[in-house]
Amino acid sequence: MKNQEKWQELIGYLSKHQAEIIDYNRCSRAGKTIGSGQVEKGVNLTVGSRQKHRGMSWSTKGSKALCLLKVAELNGRWQQLWFPA
Repeated sequence: MKNQEKWQELIGYLSKHQAEIIDYNRCSRAGKTIGSGQVEKGVNLTVGSRQKHRGMSWSTKGSKALCLLKVAELNGRWQQLWFPA
């Protein structure tokens, strides 16, 4: 009986979150990248390289602000951001 309850719980969860579950076969057929490597590299470039040093701690607000500045630099927008024409 307990297993039946767990199955029903799982089915309910999957039904409720169906729209959030990635269809990897469809993504693959569409030529989309499957994996987190690119995202992890982006996080490392924007957050890890600057904010993950020994002894550092950041508030959520400060971390987000620094991340936005790093993204502006990586996108070649630093001059435009700080010295608009």
